[in-house]
Amino acid sequence: MDVVDRFHRQVELTPDAVAVVGDDGHRTTYRALDARANRLAHQLRARGIGAEDVVGCCLPRGVEAITGLLAIMKAGGVYLPLDGTYPHDRLARLVAVSGARLVLGPEGFGAPSLLPDLSGPPGPGTDAESATPPERHASPDRLLCVIFTSGSTGRPKGIGLPARTLANVADWALRVPNPRVCAQFCSLGFDMSLQEVFGALLAGGSLVTVTEERRKDPFLLLDLLAREQVERLYLSPSFLRQLAGAHLSAPDRPRLALREIIAAGEPLRVTEEVRRFLAETGATLENQYGPSETHQATANPLPGPASDWPADPALGAPITDVTVHLLDDRLRPVDEGEVYIGGRGVARGYVGQPGLTAERFVPDPFAAAPGARMYRTGDRAQRTPRGLAFVGRVDDQVKVRGFRVEPAEVEAALAGHPRVREAAVLARRTPEGAWRLDGYAVATESPAALRAYLSERLPEHMVPATLQALEKLPLNQNGKVDRTALPAPDDLRPQTPYTAPDNDQERILCDVFADVLDVKRVGVDDDFMELGGNSLLAARVVTRVFTEFGVRLPVSLVFREATVRALARAVEDAILAEIEGLDPAEVDALIAPERDT
Repeated sequence: MDVVDRFHRQVELTPDAVAVVGDDGHRTTYRALDARANRLAHQLRARGIGAEDVVGCCLPRGVEAITGLLAIMKAGGVYLPLDGTYPHDRLARLVAVSGARLVLGPEGFGAPSLLPDLSGPPGPGTDAESATPPERHASPDRLLCVIFTSGSTGRPKGIGLPARTLANVADWALRVPNPRVCAQFCSLGFDMSLQEVFGALLAGGSLVTVTEERRKDPFLLLDLLAREQVERLYLSPSFLRQLAGAHLSAPDRPRLALREIIAAGEPLRVTEEVRRFLAETGATLENQYGPSETHQATANPLPGPASDWPADPALGAPITDVTVHLLDDRLRPVDEGEVYIGGRGVARGYVGQPGLTAERFVPDPFAAAPGARMYRTGDRAQRTPRGLAFVGRVDDQVKVRGFRVEPAEVEAALAGHPRVREAAVLARRTPEGAWRLDGYAVATESPAALRAYLSERLPEHMVPATLQALEKLPLNQNGKVDRTALPAPDDLRPQTPYTAPDNDQERILCDVFADVLDVKRVGVDDDFMELGGNSLLAARVVTRVFTEFGVRLPVSLVFREATVRALARAVEDAILAEIEGLDPAEVDALIAPERDT
């Protein structure tokens, strides 16, 4: 049975159990979710959607998006998640590259659209449609999903995941009794979201919606985890560190029910804060590895107490029906080499890119089954006494906040600006070991305008942390860009003149900005975004503000009050509001009108 059939079986087993919990606390049962999805699946069939027709889904997070996912698969179509936080141009491009025949969501993406009303229970006259899903042909090789990732040629790559890939991950997730309450934290455009959804819904568990606001604010996420007593949480190692820091900074820590945290998307680094957080909550930690082309490939449930865990845990062992090989350039096994992944989880290939598919999905000489293929990941790893350890890449691809990014795609987008003559994008390590992008342009446009241009075309994680205007790009003896000669971010100077802080609050905030943004000096009028800020770094600022001043600020405030001077006034207002007993949402409402005048 594929994941759709297994969901139908779960509906029969637990029709009145809670399937999806909204941010507002509204509960949707398995019976109601199935009825909504059946009704929408029949509507898709009526619009001509059939076997392996790609359908984009750009519905709000929560029961609407989950209904859309299930309906598309029930109708026999291929689910294409469209993250509504991405720029419109980016989503339209994904729709075009995938060949989507329809989009569930608003108009304007270049394909016909259907905006279903999923706000309430099935209405009168829908019983026949809601009772049973449309007939469909289930096959292990039938495509169920297309997930996009960054492409080195400047074109995003659509990865076609067949039913067997999702079934294999579901089998792994269900190998042990599952926690009953799981957060739906990951971006819907990230393949781990499928593990969240089916890991919960195929086990009779509840899926708790995490809004975009909560996804960016560790304090708001902690509130939700406590309110709904969430037991399982998937997230990137970067946000795990933010969550741990926020929890440990609170004097009155909420009671959490976390039993299991799964970290994936980038190399896991276990900091002292992470150890303390997990020791205090009693949650286990599992390190997972696997590119979208195979979904999950390995798992490493860290054993023993958190105090015994290494700072850089191994990737773990292959999950069931997956093989992992370290090979040299002649496909011979070695102790350190490129990672090749075979087995049941290998994707069909890249949608509409047969040449690239043939290059990356190669014949598997180790498999018994004829025609088996393995995926060439581009990752390098080595065998150690603790298991496979990640070493690096054989190309320029990096992971930024859990997402794969090809600097060449960002560079191509920057070079597409009509006032840019030359462009370069370089990936650099931060002091914490994470990757960041730095952009350089020979242009007759300001860095701020170039950032705005990219923000309209690329997801936030692909917009360079810094953008620097140069008179020319340095070249090597072969006439190519000498990337080693590009100025480091430390050499960047804010466009505004340096203004020293006037009081203790401003001094502390200047130090916080400098530390979080990894710059040498910050003046009170320097802009957070122009210095390389993003939502993850804004969350760190909010945590540090709470530690230093004892007040909680919304993450969105760091973007609105983007200078130290403005944020210092906001902190002062928040301190006064705390004295008057207002909660953080009321603080935000109090501050906003004052800033607009």
